[in-house]
Amino acid sequence: MKGHESAPVSAKETIRKIRERQKLLQNASDSPVEKPATMAESSSRTPSRQRVSKSSTAVSTQDRQAVMHSIIKQLLLGELTQGGALKKLRIEVLNLKQDAYAKLVAVSRKTLSDVENDKGNYTSDIINKLFKPFGLQVGLVPVSKQLLSTLLK
Repeated sequence: MKGHESAPVSAKETIRKIRERQKLLQNASDSPVEKPATMAESSSRTPSRQRVSKSSTAVSTQDRQAVMHSIIKQLLLGELTQGGALKKLRIEVLNLKQDAYAKLVAVSRKTLSDVENDKGNYTSDIINKLFKPFGLQVGLVPVSKQLLSTLLK
């Protein structure tokens, strides 16, 4: 069964590991002995975990797949750039900050930032690493948006 251990990790397994790490970090920061909070601090605290940005909203497990499909479709139809799609997937699906996601996929935060901002020219290996948690990889797609749109219907 040693060959089974080296099998590629599925997107579901990667997301499960991310959630476990987030829970561990959440539990570690919620120590039973807390310093007394000032009035301003206690009113600004929220019971939920910290969001990537204040404007981001939580996506339920049921909606996560629909959000992913919508972003991927926008990418395929040319409505989103590769970097824009990666950023939306990271924030809206996984709700991770750049540092945490960069560690997860084993690239530098600078590389992740450059790709998300459509800067630089990265190899397909780097792009595949960045999109692997979402079950995506570099591939060939039709150039004609009309053909692609027809195929996606």
